[in-house]
Amino acid sequence: MAGMSEEFGGFDPRMFENVPLFRELAKVMSWSGGPVNWDLAVQTAVGIATPQGDDPVSERETEELAQAVSVAELWLDQVTELPAVEGPVRAFSRQEWARLAAAPEGLGLYVEPIARGMTGALGEQLPEELRTMSGPLEQAMQSMGAMLYGVQIGTVAGHLADQLLGTYDLGVPTVDARTVGTVGAGAASFASDWSFEEMEVRYWIALSECAHRRQFAGVAWLREHLRGLIQRFAEEADPAASGLLDQLQGLGLDPSDPAALQEALQGEDAFRIEPSSAQRAVLDQLQALVVFLQAWADTVVRAAAADKLTALPRIEETIRRRRAAKGPGERFLAQLLGIDLGARDFRQAQAFCDAIIAARGQSGLDRVWAGPDRLPSAAELAEPSRWLVRMAAAELETGAE
Repeated sequence: MAGMSEEFGGFDPRMFENVPLFRELAKVMSWSGGPVNWDLAVQTAVGIATPQGDDPVSERETEELAQAVSVAELWLDQVTELPAVEGPVRAFSRQEWARLAAAPEGLGLYVEPIARGMTGALGEQLPEELRTMSGPLEQAMQSMGAMLYGVQIGTVAGHLADQLLGTYDLGVPTVDARTVGTVGAGAASFASDWSFEEMEVRYWIALSECAHRRQFAGVAWLREHLRGLIQRFAEEADPAASGLLDQLQGLGLDPSDPAALQEALQGEDAFRIEPSSAQRAVLDQLQALVVFLQAWADTVVRAAAADKLTALPRIEETIRRRRAAKGPGERFLAQLLGIDLGARDFRQAQAFCDAIIAARGQSGLDRVWAGPDRLPSAAELAEPSRWLVRMAAAELETGAE
């Protein structure tokens, strides 16, 4: 066609140069930095998290949080053998946290392998005559996939910035694993909304953050094990079953209507992918791991704070309700990762921890940190005696060597 660039197989990204919302779409469509456009992810996250500007955190808030973390570590030392880990303590503004979370080292640790797999699946679903083409068309498809995931991950981070109490509120790190902290005014709002003393909420958050940091920054194999499961989940994607191309066509991606395009990319169903049968098997392991990690942290926090925080039972009950309700950021993330945990899952994992402690004490439960083979399976979470029998057999085998 006359006047139309051939750079992207007939698609000219410069057509958007005069559209305010997508003035830099030509730059977006030339992205070559991997399966996620992280520049776009950060822009989207910050725009959603702080539409009226950032909410700076006072120096006093940071000092009070640091003091609470120091005390929390001492309390945790009294109830678990898993050692403390040193690291930064930050009272993040929403914008600060959103920038870090919408990055490869943040949510990217979990989402990028899936984005890479889905981009490959999209290529597999192209008609044969198009799949044989290379160069410009391939670049255009990769850039489109990177744009889609960039907006989606930015949307997740942007909404989470307005929901989270701390950096480990999801049960996994959302920024550097050695860093603990609060996010925006979430903690203060939580205390006000539920009539808690701010100091008690601050100490509960500090305990929870430090318990999770002991897991992810203190257990050498844990982060790699989690990433390995996510990588396996991505690799098991079935292009024929995912229907990703049909799904994208149904999103209403009309480049002539930027507002509709933005709305489609930020919709909660934008990346609802049906897992393949092989992915479901990996997903069971992922969900068992995440829910156990949360239950272990809840268990040691309760033991550490039982005689110190008067509002602990009410705080715990309110937290259980928050987890069951799920905010928009958590729902988006569940669709991206496939992990969708309900109240029953958390109750079951908590019952598992209680049963192990009743039988073998906290030290018996802490045996899980010896290696990934010690983690409970989904079946063992449902029936703790099976894990106890397996651990006893492992001890006998070790003693016989």
